[in-house]
Amino acid sequence: MTIIVPMGLTEKPKRLPATLTVLTISIWLMAVVQFVFLSRHEFAPTAKELWFEILSYDPTRPQWWKAVTSLLIHADFWHGIVNLAGLWLFGWFVEVAMGWQRFAFLTLIAHLLALKAQESFWLWQGHNEPSQLVGSSAIVAFSMGAFCLRFPNVGLKWKAFYGWRWVKREFFTPLWWLVAFWLIGQLWAFFFQSPYKPAVAHLTSFSFGLVVALSLGWHRVALWDRLQREAELAEREERWLAAAEIWSQISNQMPTNTFALLAASHNFLLANELSRAQEMLEKAIGQLIWDERALQRACQISSEPLIQNLPAETVFALAEQLERHHRYRESLQLFKKVEEVSKFNKAPQALLKVVELYWRLGEEAKARHALHRFWLLYGQTHWRQKATDLAAQIRWRGEQ
Repeated sequence: MTIIVPMGLTEKPKRLPATLTVLTISIWLMAVVQFVFLSRHEFAPTAKELWFEILSYDPTRPQWWKAVTSLLIHADFWHGIVNLAGLWLFGWFVEVAMGWQRFAFLTLIAHLLALKAQESFWLWQGHNEPSQLVGSSAIVAFSMGAFCLRFPNVGLKWKAFYGWRWVKREFFTPLWWLVAFWLIGQLWAFFFQSPYKPAVAHLTSFSFGLVVALSLGWHRVALWDRLQREAELAEREERWLAAAEIWSQISNQMPTNTFALLAASHNFLLANELSRAQEMLEKAIGQLIWDERALQRACQISSEPLIQNLPAETVFALAEQLERHHRYRESLQLFKKVEEVSKFNKAPQALLKVVELYWRLGEEAKARHALHRFWLLYGQTHWRQKATDLAAQIRWRGEQ
């Protein structure tokens, strides 16, 4: 005997969707109003026909405001539940990735395109009295099309219990499988069922979702996500060179991705590929924007013992970058490494940075000791004025 239980999604969006929340509340409110309206007429078939005549989209008498109200009403309870499930299963991911303003605008366009496509198809087929169109299924279809290109790796987690000892096993099924079955059903309905089925509306909206996702470059973003997962897996398995090659591939496709450059440099360093680690690190230092993930990776690089094998000029530039982003402890350690390098032309500047950072971190005794070393080693260089200014600041602070 085997029991399979759903355990949720493999990943979830980072925030709640504004458009879907408003749409869901509106659909539920409309369902309550519909129930009250029908209950007052004892759920007579004529009352239901009157309700849909008022609010649904009639292809024989198209009215602009009914195009909006038609997406809020559904033929029955299960029709509404299935559409809401599809909206939150697929639309949630798409809205968070797209932004609520763009999502709201494009889903409305998809809904209107679907209505017009179905209307034109029915009239072309010679049906003078086609069925009325209701529900938010066109928005669901649009979300499915965009979802498949952007989130092919998102799946539904399952837990199976089998055997007399109820052995547990976890697995997942990609959500695009569900979209594939739905698409097969829509194509079957289009070719083999009555033309009154709204398959044309669904296929039109689905195609529009694919076009929008392609225009936004989501197929490339999905590829980068897959490569990033492979790189992170290689890192967990300590396959440093394989991880570095994958991060390098991502950085080649996304030259401004500072995190990918730093991740490639970090893994090349761990693999003792020093020349390639230096190359990637210098490219990253040349980028203007460093986000929090990039800074965390840079801090990891600064703590690696092998970094002292890189050229002092590169280590000095990394230390300056970390200092600019207020990572004082990490930059201090790097400046201490390079100021000890003999015949390094920026060693006096690095030692003054050590003095300044010790003083900034409140470790005045260490700052005075480092400053004393500077006067012994570089007292006759052109950096003496900077050292004099630092000494004055330290002396003034000690007098307060």
